[in-house]
Amino acid sequence: MCHGEDEGMFDPLLISLGLFVGFLVGLTGVGGGALLTPLLILIAGVRPAIAVGTDLAFAAVTKIVGAYQHTRHGTFDSGLVSRLAMGSIPGALLGSWLVSILEARDAASVDVLLPRILGLILLIAASANLWRAMGLSWTKDSGANLGTRWTILLGIVIGTIVGLTSIGAGSLLMAAVAFFYRALPLSQAVGVDVMHGAMLAVVAALAHGVAGRIDIPMVISLLTGSLPGVVLGSWLCSRLPSRPLGVSIAVMLALVGIHLL
Repeated sequence: MCHGEDEGMFDPLLISLGLFVGFLVGLTGVGGGALLTPLLILIAGVRPAIAVGTDLAFAAVTKIVGAYQHTRHGTFDSGLVSRLAMGSIPGALLGSWLVSILEARDAASVDVLLPRILGLILLIAASANLWRAMGLSWTKDSGANLGTRWTILLGIVIGTIVGLTSIGAGSLLMAAVAFFYRALPLSQAVGVDVMHGAMLAVVAALAHGVAGRIDIPMVISLLTGSLPGVVLGSWLCSRLPSRPLGVSIAVMLALVGIHLL
């Protein structure tokens, strides 16, 4: 039985994890799925499949709030969001379906296999965020962007990873946008990440919820801690240098990923 099931609606440990993750999200824009799911597994003792579904429900609620703000201000590229979603939505359903298939075949093996997949994806996310922090790109042409087909393919890859592990909607997509869409202004890039991430998290969370892999009391505890964490992290964001923060997050993701392998 996981820690959250023992403590009830407001679990101090889960509230603390939500506070920590919310702080990192507010500070760097990264940390939601990339750190919350591994922390739920490693620290709270939550079963990997439940951790994935619960984290996606948590992400859906938080990103819907952010998406509303970006919709009000128009700070996102609707065309890019749509092209990504054409691939990521079916990808998220595919990822969730793969978890269900694995559970149906051997539920015990999922508890071993999913953390290893998480560890591998975290190492990829760490590398992607290091590239982002160092300002690297696939081309020297500042106006270059991926074409429609490649954007849809990128969406399929990210959506499948998110549906399978809950990681990627922020940590991988923001790095991919910085790497492949240099012509996009930063405010638009963040808007794309939040808008697309909200859509992706809602679809993936619904798929995992139908399969019974979401713990609602756990989501409430995490949200209780994350809200003040996001406020504090956002306040500090403009007061700290961005590159060292990005490198630090990449190192943290890599260390957690290695521990899960």
